[in-house]
Amino acid sequence: MKTRSIILGAALSLMIAGCGPKVSDKTVVTGNLGADAPEMITITIKPLNYNRNVVVKNGQFNVEVPRYVTGLAKLKVGNITGSFVSDGTPLNITFNEDKSLNVTSKYPKISVQAKYDAYNKEMDGLQAKYRPLIEAAKDEATEDKLYDEYQNSAKKVCLAAVDANKDNLTAVTAIDNLRYLLTNDQMDSVLTTIDTALAKIPSISTISRSVAARKKTAEGQKFTDFTVNGQSLSDYVGKGKYILVDFWASWCGPCKAEMPNIKNVYQKYAGPEFDVLSVAVWDKKEDTIESAKKQGIVWNQIIDAQRVPTNIYGIDGIPHIILFGPDGTIIKRDLRGDDIEAEVAKHVKPVK
Repeated sequence: MKTRSIILGAALSLMIAGCGPKVSDKTVVTGNLGADAPEMITITIKPLNYNRNVVVKNGQFNVEVPRYVTGLAKLKVGNITGSFVSDGTPLNITFNEDKSLNVTSKYPKISVQAKYDAYNKEMDGLQAKYRPLIEAAKDEATEDKLYDEYQNSAKKVCLAAVDANKDNLTAVTAIDNLRYLLTNDQMDSVLTTIDTALAKIPSISTISRSVAARKKTAEGQKFTDFTVNGQSLSDYVGKGKYILVDFWASWCGPCKAEMPNIKNVYQKYAGPEFDVLSVAVWDKKEDTIESAKKQGIVWNQIIDAQRVPTNIYGIDGIPHIILFGPDGTIIKRDLRGDDIEAEVAKHVKPVK
C-alpha cells in the first residue's frame, strides 16, 4: 500500500507538471504606462526584422511579439527607450518611479526575463557592495585584495549564470563579463558548454574569435605580422631588439594615462637593445596625429591601423601593451603602470 501511494503520488506530480505553464513561440506583452502615455509605442527586434507600432488606449496596450531569447526587444515609449526579453511567457510592463521600465513575467520560474533580471540584480549587488569598499581603501594592498574578492565573486555568479542558461541572453551577458575574468583556456571551456545556436550569435562569435587570436598570440609565441598603409609590424619587431608596442587611441583616457610610463621607459632604455612602437587603433588619423604631438610621442608609430592588429592579437580593450623579444617572441602581454618598466628592466639595462 505504501509503494502504491508513492507511485500514485509520482503520477499526480507528473499530471500537475504536465498541466503547468509552458513557453510559447509568441510572447503576450501587456502594459499599463499611465495617463501620460503616448497613443502609440514601438517594439523592435532587429535580428528578426520585427518592427511594430502598437496602439495605446488609456495608457494600456496588449500585443503578441515573436519569441526571441538570445537578445533584447526594444520598446520605445515617447522619449523613453527600454528593453525586455521576449521569452514566450506573458509579460507585463509598467513604469518605475524613475521612468525606467519594469518588466515582470506571469511565470517567473520558466521566464528568461526573470532569470536575466536576477542575474543583473546579483551583479549590481556585488558592485554596490564592493565599490565603496574599494574607493575607501587606505592602501594599495587592501584595494587589490578587495578587487580580487570582487572579481572572484563576479566570476562565480557569471559561471553559475552560464551553467543555468545555456541557450539565452543571460548566458550571453555573463560570457561578455567573463571574458575579462577568465584565462583563454577557461573561456574556451565555457564556450563549449553553450548551445550551438547561442555560439553562432555575433557577440559570442566575436568573443570566440578573440580567444582563438589571443591563444595564437600568447606569451611565448612568435609575433604575427600585419601591414597597414605600407608599414608592417615586422619593420620593427624581430629585428634584434626588444620592442615595447603600445596599442592606443587618442580618445582613450587610460591610454593617455600610460604615456608618461612609456615615455619614461623610452628615455631610460631606448638604444641598441630596446625601442618603442605606438600603434594607433580604432581612431581617426587626424586625431591620432594631433594627440601624438600633445603626448610627446617621438618614437616610431603606425597610425590608422583600426581593427587590423586588434583582430589578429585578440585585443578587446586598450591600452594593450606588449613586449616583444629580439627574435619577435611575445614576452609579456597587457603591461600596465610600473609593470612596464619592471618587465623591460628584466631584459635590458638603462642607457642613460
